Amino acid sequence: MLLHDKMGKKPEHVHEFLGSLLEFSRPRALAALNDVKQAKKRSQGLSYLPEIYAWDREAYFPSKSLEPPIPLPRLTPGLALCAFSRLLKHIYGISCEPADVERGEVWHDDVRKVNIVDESEGIIGWIYLDLFYREGKAGGATHYTLRCSRRVDDDDAANDFLPSDQGRELTPDLEERLVIRSESHVTPGRDGSHQRPVAAISCDFDANSPRGMDWQDVVTLWHELGHAMHSMIGRTEYGNVAGTRCATDFVELPSILMEHFLTSPHVLSLFYLDTPPPLFSTLDLDHIPPTRSQYQAIEAHNHILLAMLDQHYHSTIALSPSFDSTRELEKVESAYGVLPHVEGTSWQTSFGHLFSYGASYYSYLFDRAIASRVWSRVFRGEEPGQGQGQRPGRGGGGEGGPLSRENGERFKAGVLRFGGGKDPWEMVAGLLKEPMLREGDLNAMREVGRWGVDDVASGGPLA
Repeated sequence: MLLHDKMGKKPEHVHEFLGSLLEFSRPRALAALNDVKQAKKRSQGLSYLPEIYAWDREAYFPSKSLEPPIPLPRLTPGLALCAFSRLLKHIYGISCEPADVERGEVWHDDVRKVNIVDESEGIIGWIYLDLFYREGKAGGATHYTLRCSRRVDDDDAANDFLPSDQGRELTPDLEERLVIRSESHVTPGRDGSHQRPVAAISCDFDANSPRGMDWQDVVTLWHELGHAMHSMIGRTEYGNVAGTRCATDFVELPSILMEHFLTSPHVLSLFYLDTPPPLFSTLDLDHIPPTRSQYQAIEAHNHILLAMLDQHYHSTIALSPSFDSTRELEKVESAYGVLPHVEGTSWQTSFGHLFSYGASYYSYLFDRAIASRVWSRVFRGEEPGQGQGQRPGRGGGGEGGPLSRENGERFKAGVLRFGGGKDPWEMVAGLLKEPMLREGDLNAMREVGRWGVDDVASGGPLA
């Protein structure tokens, strides 16, 4: 039941994807693990390659702060948003503009409102940005859809209410005047008039950091803005399938894709408000080495194991009277892991996604695999069979690369505008020109797994 409305559809399909992904991931993880063993051998002056355990992680492959692939000016939320707006202008003909707020419109003085402006349609929606940490505010980074886009020119306001709704403040007459026919809330277009969406992004950045934003904060902000643009651009008949109202294992595609844009020096040049420095003239902008961690493959592989564990815990295995969640963890780690299981521990009890994303943890990996493919095929212009290490066409991709309006319109028209109103397998197959994906069957899931996930933008599958 948990998978019936997702691209995965059935447990056996998800297992096929994860199995294919393991075939891609395990050799890379073992190669990285060998490097860790060599480092431990040198550090301890051993004559043999030692075993690596979970507690060796911080000593031999500690997390490193993410850095941009090229030098950039001092980073601030304003600069990150400006660069994002300049990218949107290139690929979608859309820009972000500061907006005034009415008294009482926002919930805190830190909140900023942004008009999302299409070059031909004018304002198409609004985003509220609540970016800084404060006491009592929910932590982490989140995108909220406050009001969905939906078609309203053919709406029947009189029949939107039941007789028992007579006491409601929003009456059919008010809905007709203030929503359906209001120019301030509706964008007319060739496919009818649509209600303008409203979204909010909440983060917990440090407003007083003397160095400005960390690069990971920029990646996080662009990720959430990718979600928001899915909400802004979606044009569907009904609000319940607008923008991010789509399958859980498809919803992260637009946001993860924005992380990939941040690996392109062509896009990063947009962070310079004036002419980029002379450094840019000496760079081969089509071939900058990635900045991902040497041991990222181990981390990516571990996330695959967690996705497998999630499937185990939500299967009929859990119905057995003898079910033991720790033993299931041990089985998965022993069969597929590259680090030995630690006896006497119950790590799964701190795995919060088991509850919040029941049976869907694979979605992050699944969308990262698809996003990597979209980035390489649509925006970098790589041909089938061409690997990441091979040079794409001049400009970082076919026909203009990451800044190409043609490439952007292809993604906008093929994916973003449909939200959840079209079969995502149809969208992915059409966008990538891979018809075998249309069925969304075992073969399609296996193929997506073959694409792999360790070559991602932000340093890890869930970063």
